[in-house]
Amino acid sequence: MVIDDGAVLPMPINGDGDTMPVKMMPGTAASSLDDLSVTLQLSDMLPDANGEIVILGDGAESPLNIVTDLRLLETGIAASHMTEGGVQVEGLTYWVFEDGTKVYHSHDVTIHLDHQII
Repeated sequence: MVIDDGAVLPMPINGDGDTMPVKMMPGTAASSLDDLSVTLQLSDMLPDANGEIVILGDGAESPLNIVTDLRLLETGIAASHMTEGGVQVEGLTYWVFEDGTKVYHSHDVTIHLDHQII
């Protein structure tokens, strides 16, 4: 799962030019890595100058939990729009929160909203 801040992060490689193996904890199965989800506070996510955040998956189903005390005001499918960072978000799902933050995400990212009242 990639949170798009405009940077491209390459996969680490070892001296042989192969991608580095994933180190696993004893007793875990390789498929358990696919079952992991990420939890982020909406306030920790950095929007661009227009209050937009773009989350793009890698093609595999990617669960993401977003925790916030803000109300969700609107959701839908984005029309043709280019973010400040140059990401075309047409066709992506979007969520608009009461502070004006707009989160776009690709369809392979499944978002669960955890609304916490502070």
